[in-house]
Amino acid sequence: MPRINCLYAWVAQEKDGGEGVVGGVVPGFGGTPFIGADMERMESYRPIVAEMAAFMGLEIMLVRFAVRSDLEAVSPPSPKATNADD
Repeated sequence: MPRINCLYAWVAQEKDGGEGVVGGVVPGFGGTPFIGADMERMESYRPIVAEMAAFMGLEIMLVRFAVRSDLEAVSPPSPKATNADD
């Protein structure tokens, strides 16, 4: 799997000027935000996003975030050492 250097998101422009990531129910996954690391995934959301824009009366933009900052790494726990006396 290649390194992820950018993310895409479908973002709704709220009437008060705020923004929010658009999401919905994806069969097999439940509720999920419409974000991804490749355009194929983002295009797969397009029909749902178009329906949401019409229903909500809001403009929904495809946004690219391209500055990566690694903030933290969570590692799996180390295997427990076995005690010879057990």
